[in-house]
Amino acid sequence: MVHMQAVQIMKRLKEQGKSERSISRETGHHRSTVNKYVNGGEVGYQRKKSYARPKAEAVNPLIEQWYQEDMKGPKKQKRTAQKMYDDLVKYHGYTGSYSTVKVLYRKIKGKSREVFVPRESEPGEYIEFDFGYIKACYKGKEVELCLHCYQLIYSNDIFVYVSESERQEALFYSHKLAFEYFDGIAQKVRYDNLSQAVKRILWGKLREESDHFRTFRELYGFEAEFCERGKGWQKGDVEGLVGYVRRNCFSPVPTIRDLEECNRELSEWCKSLRAKRKVYGTGELVGERYEEERRCFRALPLKEIDVGIHAIAKANHYSLISVEGAFYSVPTRYAYHQVDIVITIKEVIASYKGEEIARHQRTDQKGRQIFDPLHYLSVYMEKPYTAINSKPIRQLPAIFRKFFECAYHKGYGTARECIKVLELLRSYSVEELGIAIEMAMSYEQYDVEGVKQVLIQLRHSSPRSERLDVSESSRLDVHVPHVALNRYNSLMQLGRECE
Repeated sequence: MVHMQAVQIMKRLKEQGKSERSISRETGHHRSTVNKYVNGGEVGYQRKKSYARPKAEAVNPLIEQWYQEDMKGPKKQKRTAQKMYDDLVKYHGYTGSYSTVKVLYRKIKGKSREVFVPRESEPGEYIEFDFGYIKACYKGKEVELCLHCYQLIYSNDIFVYVSESERQEALFYSHKLAFEYFDGIAQKVRYDNLSQAVKRILWGKLREESDHFRTFRELYGFEAEFCERGKGWQKGDVEGLVGYVRRNCFSPVPTIRDLEECNRELSEWCKSLRAKRKVYGTGELVGERYEEERRCFRALPLKEIDVGIHAIAKANHYSLISVEGAFYSVPTRYAYHQVDIVITIKEVIASYKGEEIARHQRTDQKGRQIFDPLHYLSVYMEKPYTAINSKPIRQLPAIFRKFFECAYHKGYGTARECIKVLELLRSYSVEELGIAIEMAMSYEQYDVEGVKQVLIQLRHSSPRSERLDVSESSRLDVHVPHVALNRYNSLMQLGRECE
């Protein structure tokens, strides 16, 4: 290709009256080249008209068809250019070269590449959510933990939570924590087609949501938006967050002793990034944009909400409800009644006509029975001896059973006195009452008033005393017969006679 400077020299020599032959000798270019440029030819390479390629044109439609079929099939089972060439030779009698097939394949593949448009959202409009996974040493062994990642589109502020599973109740709980962390609720949350939220994919972006997810979403008042199937890049901001968190917080493989402590540290780390990270393309800090976005959020519910799976269960003749194969007690007055339950990530909460009646720590052990002894107090009062060997009592620390056996069998008290001690669980924890019972036994105290005095001393650093209620104490019910004082006159008379 002739440079522009050489063309200008040719034109200047021509203007000086020199012939094309002499210009050719001076510049070293062929006479046809000189003739072209001095007469106004275009500078630069000009592609010639493409020539016919009968072999390539014959197989091009077939290669394009195969490529389209592969795009609809499994991602890891697509034909390569070499595979297409081999099939063309074997089944279609192709006699051309592999390089021809390779060029056609690359050309077709290049046409199909998608073009993307930069996104922008209004403050408080979108949160994106995605699941991820990390390896960690937890409870003495290497396990895979679930990473819940949230990112605000406008401000790029993030929130991360780690759980042992990705069950629905864990998803709902992490949403609750994210809304509290952001101090508000965005108008929309964008998801993949996760099974915890989507019951059935309809068409386009329409989805049939699961009942529990729809109930949760309506409780907080946000809209759910789902990506098209296989198009995770539609929530591209949070897609990169999973890897970012994994590299910065969980590399190398960490040892986690307490998940709650781990999540507190993650929350503090997310807050620290507000003053360090900048929003791409703006130069503004994440914290500055977040403060602007926070004013556009919907307000959080005024009342604390126990988020989880809502269901209905019927209490049996043992006043137990069945939840996922385990059994939990409710007060005996609700036996044979249907109660509403909420299954959270940590607890099972039972209520009747809107009033909470029971709350238990959740267990994953099938068939296990979880009791609250207070639920059976009314039965104990009617059948006192059942308090001694019942399952609810046996689930308490061993000191309770020892205390009841000593009080009942050794004559220090009655079964009803034991039940009164049990009632103290309304005001004191199991740990506090257990310590008080052990101390009371060391003082040979087996009644409720003695245990109460120990509890009062445990809760106060300086000794205190409280008036005892002896109105119903059988021990102090002592009757002294009336003595007539005139009986002593006879003794005085005997004394005078002796004198």
